[in-house]
Amino acid sequence: EYGGHLASYASSATLYEVGFNHFWRGASDQHPGDMIFMQGHSSPGVYARAFLEGRLTESQLKHFRQEAGGPGTGLSSYPHPWLMPDFWQFPTVSMGLGPMMAIYQARFVRYMENRGLSPPSDRKVWCFCGDGEMDEPESMGALTMPVREKLDNLVFVVNCNLQRLDGPVRGNGKIVQELEAAFLGAGWNVIKVLWGRRWDPLLAKDSKGILQEVMEACVDGEYQAFKAKGGAYTREHFFGKHPELLAMVANLSDDDIWRLKRGGHDAHKVYAAYASASQHKGRPTVILAHTVKGFGLGKSAEGQMVAHQQKKMDAESMASFRETFGINISDEDVATFAFRKPAEDS
Repeated sequence: EYGGHLASYASSATLYEVGFNHFWRGASDQHPGDMIFMQGHSSPGVYARAFLEGRLTESQLKHFRQEAGGPGTGLSSYPHPWLMPDFWQFPTVSMGLGPMMAIYQARFVRYMENRGLSPPSDRKVWCFCGDGEMDEPESMGALTMPVREKLDNLVFVVNCNLQRLDGPVRGNGKIVQELEAAFLGAGWNVIKVLWGRRWDPLLAKDSKGILQEVMEACVDGEYQAFKAKGGAYTREHFFGKHPELLAMVANLSDDDIWRLKRGGHDAHKVYAAYASASQHKGRPTVILAHTVKGFGLGKSAEGQMVAHQQKKMDAESMASFRETFGINISDEDVATFAFRKPAEDS
């Protein structure tokens, strides 16, 4: 079962949806279209979305990772323009190739425009990558070049879900702050999307800065445990680090605490970051989005260290997913894993 990882797309679905619905433009007579480097492991979610749009068939979905029937009969494991030229723009696997290629693609676009070989436009090059992927030498190997070239047509979105193929990205460190320092040092415009809107009332009460201090002091391994072990655990081990924080959440249930989202799962916060990046001039922008690996996939995957390897969901996890996101699907369809999509006239 090679290719595609449910937990990767689950952690980044909001990052993609905000882009698809509000920022990315297809090619037309009026605009050349934006260029999107999709994170390689997100392919299953992108295919599922395309199925809902009517761009892919049920037969094609059933042949995911199986192209033996010839062009158009199956779906490639990862973004692969040679196998699917009408679907993918760029190949982004092996890991690390996407960031490097996106930088030089943005440079080439600007080169063509500056020399009158293509008309000036506001097209953007968006590159989605994982926090673990940023350890690949190619990912960070050319960070200063787009700053020297003033490539404000380039936006990186790093999905910081804190997990990689073989374990924590940092564990006893803080990958967001590490990447922030590296990109700031290279001269990029850095935007962090760390906390969802449900945190805003708590931060507003934090007149002494205690909550922010605790947020900054917690390492990535702790943040993984908070989501893997639930609201009661988070109350004790996060808010319990200071008595004033415990008092701050005394009126919140454990479920309320569990629903305090990371910023990368809040569409409003992501939209604000994308809007700021789209308008920034003179430098490339990187958005560091804090997310949860396997978000919404249930107890078997959400925040769990096995999440990256999970290629399928069992019936219990599927039922939990249905309830979490309010999907209208019957128990029978959950049990049989039937494909579902809205009616054509919906």
